[in-house]
Amino acid sequence: MNDKYRIVVDAGHGGSDPGAVSGNLKEKDLNLQAANYMYNRFKELGVPVAITRDTDKTLTRNERLNTMRNTFGNDPNVIVLSNHINDGGGVFP
Repeated sequence: MNDKYRIVVDAGHGGSDPGAVSGNLKEKDLNLQAANYMYNRFKELGVPVAITRDTDKTLTRNERLNTMRNTFGNDPNVIVLSNHINDGGGVFP
């Protein structure tokens, strides 16, 4: 990987926004597990990385976007990986 790139890992949903829910599974929890794994693995590999949330907390849209945009100085070489595990019930045109 080119060392000029930076990664922001986003754990979608969180806090009061559970995302998709099925039984006792909540999308926000699965997103957080995946995001924390990715964040820790990138750190182990020496890749510059940040995460939008590392606990179950509510982020406003602006808080989430500001973290994505500003962590590495709004650099155009930032890659954002946003985790979402949808329930498959969406309607596509």
